Amino acid sequence: MKITQLLLTAFLAVSIAAAAQAQSDLRIPISNPNAPGKLKVNSVYADDIYVRGYDGQEVRIVIDGEDEDLEDAYNRRGLRKISSGGGGVEVTEENNVVSVRTSPNNDDLDLEIWVPFNFSTMVNLTHGDIMIENVNGEHEVKATNGDVEMRGIGGSVVCNSINGDIEVQFNTVTLNAPMSFNGLNGDIEVSFPADTKFNGKMKTDYGDVYTNFDMEIDRTASSKETTQKNGVYSVTINKWITGTVNGGGPEYLFKTMHGDIEISKN
Repeated sequence: MKITQLLLTAFLAVSIAAAAQAQSDLRIPISNPNAPGKLKVNSVYADDIYVRGYDGQEVRIVIDGEDEDLEDAYNRRGLRKISSGGGGVEVTEENNVVSVRTSPNNDDLDLEIWVPFNFSTMVNLTHGDIMIENVNGEHEVKATNGDVEMRGIGGSVVCNSINGDIEVQFNTVTLNAPMSFNGLNGDIEVSFPADTKFNGKMKTDYGDVYTNFDMEIDRTASSKETTQKNGVYSVTINKWITGTVNGGGPEYLFKTMHGDIEISKN
């Protein structure tokens, strides 16, 4: 197995925990600079993860961390605290796939990552905000407690956020590729090129749906679930709004519980 960067920083955040503030700038060569690549980021805590496309042939990662506990250095039985457990950042590259993983106890960390324009992204963050811009590929983004903002996107997106807003702006879309924008507590705002063809499927339980597309709406679409248990017969109707844009195309799903949905053209 070819891995050009394995444990590249050797738990780099140990050095972050050893100083009040530290920053590292990593340059990751990719196996085939002339072919599309993919970035995978998996993190529990990060103030921000910022991914941007640029005209280059390597992946650049700026890691910025600060251990706030060091600012309040105190004595414990005559010993001065110099870290709060330490953490790590692991970077690997194999066959144009760059993977970035942070240890779960990095509670004050910023990642700024530059990738070539033709890079797909897969970002999973539990606590913190995600920003992605100017990349073209297949994108899968998941934020548990944080906002997702994507700008200048090309390709397709599957996005989930439990506690946070979703905002995506497309420059181009992949033909015939289905997409999904799924939230729980937050608004969803997505804009597409005016000539995008798709079938929209939309639902919000405590909010409204807005669009400036000329969308042919079918307001009768619904799904019915029937159950019978211990002599109790139950029917639940989940009502969706569906509509076609520019004659229809792949399904784009927009769903949130507490929030509004906006679908607009650029």
